[in-house]
Amino acid sequence: MSQNELCAETIMTLAERESGGFGLADAGLCGRVAYMISWINARGPYTPDQTAAMRLQIQHLLANRLSLELDRLRFPQIPQEGIDRPIFVIGFARSGTTLLQCLFAQHPEILTPRAWHSRWISPPPGAGPVAPGRIAYVERQFDQWLDMCPGSLQIHPYADGGAYQTIEDEELFTMDFRNAYPSMLYRVPTLDVMVLLGDDAAEGFQFHRKVLQHLQWNTGHSRWVCKSGSAQGNLEALFEVYPDAICVWAHRPIADIYASNVTARAGSFDAINGGAIDWASQARERAEQMKAGIDKLMASRMIDDPRVIHLPFRELSADPVAAIRRISDRAGIEFTPAFEANMRAWLEDPANRVDRYGRYPYSYEAFGLDKAWIEELFDGYSERFGLKVAA
Repeated sequence: MSQNELCAETIMTLAERESGGFGLADAGLCGRVAYMISWINARGPYTPDQTAAMRLQIQHLLANRLSLELDRLRFPQIPQEGIDRPIFVIGFARSGTTLLQCLFAQHPEILTPRAWHSRWISPPPGAGPVAPGRIAYVERQFDQWLDMCPGSLQIHPYADGGAYQTIEDEELFTMDFRNAYPSMLYRVPTLDVMVLLGDDAAEGFQFHRKVLQHLQWNTGHSRWVCKSGSAQGNLEALFEVYPDAICVWAHRPIADIYASNVTARAGSFDAINGGAIDWASQARERAEQMKAGIDKLMASRMIDDPRVIHLPFRELSADPVAAIRRISDRAGIEFTPAFEANMRAWLEDPANRVDRYGRYPYSYEAFGLDKAWIEELFDGYSERFGLKVAA
């Protein structure tokens, strides 16, 4: 092996020493780490400085993952935690999913995953006060990421929440080496979109449940709102692990969001790759892949499951509080005056305006696409979920 390649065995050894989690990585985790390292090495070559930076970032990620297992041994009550009717906000990016998660998170009794949870998870919050140094460490990580990719604030302004910002489940899956989230692996200079849930989706959600148990133990809370941009493709696995879950599926015409989806990916991965990705060809290819995925979804009986609440974006944007009230009634969440007041205060706070860093001029032409082609490609989706509005 070249000195400018990563070694999975070395990274595992260093992560065990860093965390103290010796021998706690099962065969599945070891295999996923080895696969990711092989995937990265194959996309090289790298300079010695690049290799060292990648090694440290992956080592810290793996040490964080091993710390979770160590805590389950230290605190045997954690695996006994019950997760009570969690809410999963699902749907394609730019459909209002972040808004839904942020509004539900205003409920005094509802927990939601935060950035510091995925980056320094041990010890669990219920073990005692969270050391300020943990939060400071995560803030520094975000400062480094935003220094590399400042444009992400215009495209996704809630990144300015630093350690306390709400996060997607894909970050939790990255902890388990089932994904490669850009703000967690930005030292990999050839990073691209990578999702590994696949046939092991139920195992992925089992790990997700471990994380929620860890974070809620000894806090007095058991309701969660989580957000996943890909869970709609794995509903059977999600309900296998969380049979009493409620999924809120936000819908918006794909032609209204696809240009911003590509722009968001380009903004992150261009900063990491230095502009090496051909987004014009990738945008068309991914649209066709997305269409195939949607066709599969619409043929699934799961989309009519009573545990799935379908919410058109136009209803959410017209009156967010009313939309949350309707969902709360179905989800068994008490819609208290305090909850409503917190949501209205959040919505009225200038610090939460989506344009506080400006507005990006999303364009199909920039990626060599025709909006009419996207509209036609996804016409069946709009028809199925009632997204067409008469002129």
